[in-house]
Amino acid sequence: MRRRSAEGSSEAIATLLQDYGEFNVKRLPGVKDKQNNTIRVGQKTQVTLTQLEEAIVQLFKPEGKNIPDTALLYFSGHGLRKNKGIQEGFLATSDVNPDLGNWGIRLKWLRELLQESPIKQQIIWLDCCYSGELLNFAEADPGDRGKGRDRCFIAASREFEVAYETISSNHSVLTDALLQAPQHFKKWLTLVSP
Repeated sequence: MRRRSAEGSSEAIATLLQDYGEFNVKRLPGVKDKQNNTIRVGQKTQVTLTQLEEAIVQLFKPEGKNIPDTALLYFSGHGLRKNKGIQEGFLATSDVNPDLGNWGIRLKWLRELLQESPIKQQIIWLDCCYSGELLNFAEADPGDRGKGRDRCFIAASREFEVAYETISSNHSVLTDALLQAPQHFKKWLTLVSP
């Protein structure tokens, strides 16, 4: 799948989460918009494996005593699949080079990090090819078997599939659906309100 604008999708979701979800959003890569003095997702800024890994660790294993109840990771970009005897999925970063053994963030690593995370409500939206690989484990049980943790995983594709973008917008099918959710929610509230 050719991504028209992962950055545009990421900024649209970041704005949605701030406006409707009251999330404290950290953009990666974040750049300062000089016109209105805000931070936006950088259109041409690179994100390295180390930067993404550190941001994910900070999100799900934050230091200090004030641990948030909820954390949401939204990733829009490329996903890679390695099948060298063992099938693995990866979140691609700007510095990936499979020929040199750098595939990106291992989804298995992300699963293990989530298992160790003190965050009670873990939300993961992966808008990339092969993102369903994250769901290929028994520990994905949202109830987490008595540990007081809830998980919500949304993947744009199954572990062996590419993800698609819509013809009528600059977003993928998944991001487009996520961006339409507040409109549908408002309609539903109007229908059920007294």
